Amino acid sequence: MSNNYVVKGKFKQGFEWKSFTKTVQAKDEQSATSIAMSILGGNHCVKRFDIKVDSIEPAPVNAQ
Repeated sequence: MSNNYVVKGKFKQGFEWKSFTKTVQAKDEQSATSIAMSILGGNHCVKRFDIKVDSIEPAPVNAQ
């Protein structure tokens, strides 16, 4: 079963570091990190070693 995770961190673009927050669907925290890095790499042409993950948390469930 997949859960939603919020991945926060920063990535290097040029000479500066930019913050990011991504919500991804994954089976565990390690997979969530990999998916977030893949998305950032694809969208911003950033290598994995230029991405620093600060935190991975389960996404809050919206009560309705």
